[in-house]
Amino acid sequence: MPVTMRLLVLFLALALPALVAAHSWIVCTDYLENNGWYWDQAKCRAWPRSAHRHDIRFGNFGQHRGFLNKLDNHPEETALCQQPRNDDTEYTDLTPMAAYYLGQTVVLTHPTNNHVADVRCKNNTNVVDTENLIFAVDGDDDPCCIDSDKLIVVEDMGISPYGPDIDPVLTTTYPKPGFQNAPKFCEDPGSAMGTYNFTIPLDMKPGRHTFVWKWIRATWVSPFTTCWEADVFATKAERDAHYTATGQSTVDLWDFYQINTIVDGQIVDPIDPVDQILIG
Repeated sequence: MPVTMRLLVLFLALALPALVAAHSWIVCTDYLENNGWYWDQAKCRAWPRSAHRHDIRFGNFGQHRGFLNKLDNHPEETALCQQPRNDDTEYTDLTPMAAYYLGQTVVLTHPTNNHVADVRCKNNTNVVDTENLIFAVDGDDDPCCIDSDKLIVVEDMGISPYGPDIDPVLTTTYPKPGFQNAPKFCEDPGSAMGTYNFTIPLDMKPGRHTFVWKWIRATWVSPFTTCWEADVFATKAERDAHYTATGQSTVDLWDFYQINTIVDGQIVDPIDPVDQILIG
């Protein structure tokens, strides 16, 4: 084999796994555990638009089965949401729409798909994280594209620490902002759960809204997006009444690191509120 061909093969062998792995999507749009370690579908109250079409609830957490949405080539000309909005057909009893209230902290979950800088299992601290945004659209509008003037930024969820010269300790310190908030990444790099959280603005107009998650891994990679709808209520009492009527838990989220005592990466006397809240 000529030298140039061998070099090309070597480059592809090194580059392609990273390129293939650098993708993600939102799995749950109202998860009960902030900064959690492991995915548990019983802790999810709501799901993205069209989740049932891709078995997002019951399928393997790290496999998108066609649910992935990447705004390739010309993002401004690509549909922002994988499926057009239809609130009657794109949610089911098993994959219901979210319900939020003003001031609520909302937890989202996503698979990491090998894209975390954690020196306990990855000899690379320069795993880029560029942008993690949540948008909202008022009323019945379905945003056309990423440059739609109907998109309102709800929150910038920050970026994870990365870089060739950063302190390696930063890569193993959790929770962390941005995409790479996945404390158990090294146990299953392909399918480990990452979580975000954002807050519903106090000045958001109550009613039904479309929400959009946008992740830019690196400036040279097109954005990834996931869309979902949510009924936003003025108060927790109103939201609770809605969830009660639909058979959902009305509990607010808990933070994994606040309810557990963790010593040297191990939980001392573990507590799992989901046992008392959702089961039995």
